[in-house]
Amino acid sequence: MASPDFTQELTCPICLEIFTHPVSLECGHHFCSSCISQSWQKVPGDVSCPQCRQVFTQRNVRPARTLSNVVDKFREVKVTQPQEEFYCQEHEEKLKLFCEVEQRAICVDCWSSEHQTHKDLHIKEAVHIYKNKLETSLETLQKQMDLSLHSKREREDGIFHMKAEVDRLRYEINSEFEKMHKFLFEKAELMKAELERKSNKIFEKMENNLSKTMDEISTLEGAIRDLKSRLEVQLAPEFLKDIQDLLTRSQMDFHKPGTVSTQLPVAIAGEPFKYIKVWKEMRAVISPAPASLTLDPETANNRLIISQDLTSVRHGNEEQILPEHPGRFNQYVYVLSSQSFTSGRHYWEVGLGYKPYWIVGVCRESVNRKADITHSPENGLWVIARFPGCKSLKIPDVISQLKVKPRKLGIYLDYEGGQVSFYNAEDMSHLYTFTDTFTGKLYAIFNPCRDNSEPLTLLSG
Repeated sequence: MASPDFTQELTCPICLEIFTHPVSLECGHHFCSSCISQSWQKVPGDVSCPQCRQVFTQRNVRPARTLSNVVDKFREVKVTQPQEEFYCQEHEEKLKLFCEVEQRAICVDCWSSEHQTHKDLHIKEAVHIYKNKLETSLETLQKQMDLSLHSKREREDGIFHMKAEVDRLRYEINSEFEKMHKFLFEKAELMKAELERKSNKIFEKMENNLSKTMDEISTLEGAIRDLKSRLEVQLAPEFLKDIQDLLTRSQMDFHKPGTVSTQLPVAIAGEPFKYIKVWKEMRAVISPAPASLTLDPETANNRLIISQDLTSVRHGNEEQILPEHPGRFNQYVYVLSSQSFTSGRHYWEVGLGYKPYWIVGVCRESVNRKADITHSPENGLWVIARFPGCKSLKIPDVISQLKVKPRKLGIYLDYEGGQVSFYNAEDMSHLYTFTDTFTGKLYAIFNPCRDNSEPLTLLSG
């Protein structure tokens, strides 16, 4: 009768070999003396058990003499006994063949009695075939590991940049609110709390993605470790033991987590803009800061009628006879502001009244004024509209989706920040934001559209 095999019980969890000079830790786990020494060698301060992770403040190990004696006896028995793993237990013949049907090594007698109809290989040929399969699986898993590590780096970089952006916004909020006294300080604290709440939700998604990637890495590391361990086995039957199960467990793909944007949403990144809202709440203490713009008559289409104070524009029924000017819009009924912007942050408001149609926004100085215009940032126009053909004009259709149409429009331009944002100026709710890179002069642009004589009005600060 075969003797019981205690190899697993007498194997060091670190080197995966039979114990050599075994020692015992305070938690009761055993390791080779050299293995635990090397494991703790580079660890400063407290150490832990590699198996159960219990932390020790003292590096106390005790020689496991009883276990050492058992190991010595086991080694003697293994030397004197035939290796049951490599001989057929039924026929006591050497295992020379490998049955692919039953996935095990067999002897010649086994083949003669039970396996003649099975697909059998010479054991060395089987080792060669399955070694190639394991190496292929290892190569595939290594590629998956490379993908997962790249994904991990992407997520870590994303978290770093997101935190940097949050830090920048936090500083900006503080610097703005330092200009105000106690009331404004309290407002700043409320806004920071809102920023933290919103950004934490994004961090949570990003951390979850990173956690999933780390789990994938852990699984891949385990599979790679199993394959490498098997590839180091020299004896054929031991190498081929449960080989198909090992191959099956090693077939896995890295599943890259869903992408989470590393750019803060406008709802968060636009938080500094809410100073305007705070200022409006503080009318009794400070004055609001919207800019007081005027219109430039020399840029106005000849169907537009500009008020004497240059603060309102409406569509006329007839063309006017106006001096020819290189800056005048000939094809479209547009007019620009007299003021231009080449840096800084600016805000102005436009009274829309009950106009059914209008187009308002920002444009480059170089925008085409004499022919057709494609209403897109690529052509130097960042505008929104209340207009039936918005989509055909390539203008974002954000107004038609609102149940209550805005009667006052707020426009916020951050030149260096590359942002043009639109708000319902009555409640400061966000409507739309363009993000771009600005060069040269920018102007406010207005189109009161036909079919309504009510003007667009520039509201004074």
